Amino acid sequence: MSYRSIARIAALSLLFSLMAMNLACRSSEPAPDETVTQAPQETRTVVLYQYQFNPNSLTVSAGTTVTFQNRDTERHNINIPALNVDQNIDANGEWSYTFATSGEFAVTNRFQDGMRLNLTVR
Repeated sequence: MSYRSIARIAALSLLFSLMAMNLACRSSEPAPDETVTQAPQETRTVVLYQYQFNPNSLTVSAGTTVTFQNRDTERHNINIPALNVDQNIDANGEWSYTFATSGEFAVTNRFQDGMRLNLTVR
């Protein structure tokens, strides 16, 4: 038997051994799904119209993004002192904020006395 024949037999033996080990190590059970699913992020909208927050009271879960839409012809302001938020919104503009901190927050408009939103984050 030649050296080439011996090398071929050894290579084929190694290949068949690896295939047999691969089949033996396989499980009939599927691998566990390691996909991390996140709860969909909740979104809510507050419309600033006729110099009011609509709605004027809102309860959301922590992690909720609230979009403030200004539908008046003048600039409005979103002021939440407890969260150090002070954001201007031009006429027909909008701005979003994600509430990560639980609590009760007074949302006002520095440009217009009387505009108030009571916001609860749970």
